[in-house]
Amino acid sequence: MVALAPCRACLRSVAFSRGPSAPLSRSARLPAQLLTRSASSAKPDPAPYHINEDEDDFDDVVGEIKRRRKRMADKRNRQGGDFVDFLKVHIRGGKGGAGTAAFMPTKRGLGPPSGGNGGPGGNVYIKTSPDIHSLSTVSKRGVGGQGGNGAGNLRHGGRGDDVTITVPVGTVIREVHREGEAEKTWADENAMGLEMEERRERARERWLVKHPNFEASPRDIREAEAVLREGGRWTQRTPSFEDEPALELDIAEPITKPLLLARGGGGGLGNTHFVSPTTRHPRLASRGIIPPSRTFEFELKLLADVGLVGLPNAGKSTLLRSMTGRRAEVADYAFTTLHPQIGVVRVLNDGTWAAEQDTPIEETELERMLDAEARMKGEYQPLPRAPRARDRRSQERIRFTVSDNPGLLARASENVGLGHSFLRSIERSLALAYVLDGRHADPADGLRVLHKELEAYKPGLAARARLIALNKTDGQEDEAIAEKVEGLRRAAEEIAQADGTAPPVVLVVSAKFGTGMDKVVHTLADAVGAAREKIEAAKAKPAVRQVEEEEPEEKEADLF
Repeated sequence: MVALAPCRACLRSVAFSRGPSAPLSRSARLPAQLLTRSASSAKPDPAPYHINEDEDDFDDVVGEIKRRRKRMADKRNRQGGDFVDFLKVHIRGGKGGAGTAAFMPTKRGLGPPSGGNGGPGGNVYIKTSPDIHSLSTVSKRGVGGQGGNGAGNLRHGGRGDDVTITVPVGTVIREVHREGEAEKTWADENAMGLEMEERRERARERWLVKHPNFEASPRDIREAEAVLREGGRWTQRTPSFEDEPALELDIAEPITKPLLLARGGGGGLGNTHFVSPTTRHPRLASRGIIPPSRTFEFELKLLADVGLVGLPNAGKSTLLRSMTGRRAEVADYAFTTLHPQIGVVRVLNDGTWAAEQDTPIEETELERMLDAEARMKGEYQPLPRAPRARDRRSQERIRFTVSDNPGLLARASENVGLGHSFLRSIERSLALAYVLDGRHADPADGLRVLHKELEAYKPGLAARARLIALNKTDGQEDEAIAEKVEGLRRAAEEIAQADGTAPPVVLVVSAKFGTGMDKVVHTLADAVGAAREKIEAAKAKPAVRQVEEEEPEEKEADLF
């Protein structure tokens, strides 16, 4: 039996391994001068705990797995936990205000009816904002404001407040369910087993508003019911998806004017609408209409120009940071990136790019400790401020965005791991870049896995790959690197030949030290520029409609 460390709570901060030769914890790999602390705060670094399935007790293994999961959950909540790319939202327009039953005051009794109508309910709109990049700010329920009630002297109720939902550009909205109050009420009454007469009485109470001081006669109630039935207000049938197709929006560009998602309900009628030759002083009004509830699926598909595709711990975050200068989370373990991150690459007119590095990229935890030590010594130097927008624009040849995504696993197209969350974030990318770990014996196997999952998720998506970056090649022999590169080229050519596309270029890089990054940046810049030109040409090309030779009447019908 393997003995556990004395303090089990300390195991959350150590690196775990299944083999006999476990790597040191991240803190154990830091320089010794950064680990010096006062006697009160210094704690010994516990030895790594190894799980041996053949010798360890089952309870110990389960407890250790729970601690690992809690550590990962804490990390998700601490860094980027507010990123949401899929959400179900229930939306309903505001309820209309109720009409009123009132009369003009006279000396001879009841005067003419003067009840005002209720105000319509508020609408629900959708708009975009360039300042948000997640659905975390979207509420799961959006209801328009209720319209105001009518009053005497023909005063109508005010309109309910409109509600506007703000989403990032790249959101896809699909209506998946629709249900109205009439269907809900009918189902409830069926469950209660009510007779038809009871249902009619409940409907009258639900739709009619009585005068507070005068009782309505049965004839008044029948006539008011007939008026509401004639106007289509008594039974509000919710249209099905066959009668009214489901709403679908693909917001690929900023919305200049808010779009309507759900319309508010109509206001109730005052008693002036119920005057008839037999009833000159109607004592009834009607309530406002409750519009149907709609359920939408909000799905965010990022609009990054380049998507980085790779297995876990392949160095995608380091590559993003090397190209863009964005201080993405970098660590030497799998699933460091739990949510997509976007950076901007700026290529200047002289061929250089704005984020060229002159020092190696270290792990984020080490950098934080270095910054803390520098602050304590008064030697902290903040990052240099970016040049002014006017100067930067004048020097730029092209700029494009790059998204760093969670690591892709086998069967990701079946939503294994973070599969769909990853795949939807690269679906709109103009170009893709495979990032492979050069420390693996055969990186071509990883390339085949990535290509298979992209094609399984969306056929043709893998054809956007423009380069293969063999990362983490520092410290390796040239012969070993050349053998891996040759294997990648053969695998890329086989895949391209089967798909009928051009194979991506294979580049040897070390994102940590900046080796080979110049070729990566310019290759991606050329790919993005060519894709943008193709899109602009397609937009500028006039649509030509081919009309076959048919009878003149049939031609007119087709053109119409």
